[in-house]
Amino acid sequence: MKEGLIAFLGAMFIKALHVTVRKRHVNPEHILDTKQYILAFWHMHIISAFFSYWRNPMTVLLSRSKDGELIARCVRWFGATSVRGSSTRGGSSAIRAVIREASRGTNFTFTPDGPKGPPLIAKDGVIYAAKMTGLPIVPMALDGKRKKRLRSWDGTLIPLPFSKLTYVYGAPITVPRDGDVEEWRKRLEDALNTLVDEAEKMVNE
Repeated sequence: MKEGLIAFLGAMFIKALHVTVRKRHVNPEHILDTKQYILAFWHMHIISAFFSYWRNPMTVLLSRSKDGELIARCVRWFGATSVRGSSTRGGSSAIRAVIREASRGTNFTFTPDGPKGPPLIAKDGVIYAAKMTGLPIVPMALDGKRKKRLRSWDGTLIPLPFSKLTYVYGAPITVPRDGDVEEWRKRLEDALNTLVDEAEKMVNE
C-alpha cells in the first residue's frame, strides 16, 4: 500500500512538473522512424525520460531492489510494464523475459549504468539484449537549462518548473549476433556520452 501511494504521488509529480517544461527534440527521426527498438539512456535522466519520444508497448528493465519496485509501480502510470533483473540479480532471467516480450512487438528501455553505477559506464546487459532480439539500440540524452541534481550516485537530473529540456537522439545501433560484447558496449557508452555533451551545449546556446 505504502509503495503504491509513493509511486502514484511520484508519477503525478513528474506529470505536473513536465506540464510546465518546454521540450525540444533533436534528431527525433532516429526513434520515430524505427519500428521496434531498445531506448537507452543514463540513469541520471530517468525522470525526464518519460517525456522523450517513446511509444507503447514499452517494457522497462529494472532492478529487483526496493527502488526498482517503486519505479516499476511508477511506470505503470505511464502505460509501461517492467521486467525485473540486473547485472547482479536476476540478469539471465530478465534477458529471457526481454526475448519473449520482443517477439510480441514490445519496445524496451534500458539504463545501461543502472541500478547502482558507476555512472556513465555502460554494463553489457543491453548489448546481450540487442544481440538476442535483433532490435536496434536508440541512444538518447537530455539536459535542462535550469535544473537540480540530486545527491545520489547518478546525480539524477530534475528540471525546474518552466525550464527548457533538450532531448538528443543518436543513430540506431544494431549489434550483430556474433558481435563482440565489449566492443559494442564501448560503442554504446561512447555514443551516450557524446549525446550528453551535445545536449549540454544545445541548452546553453
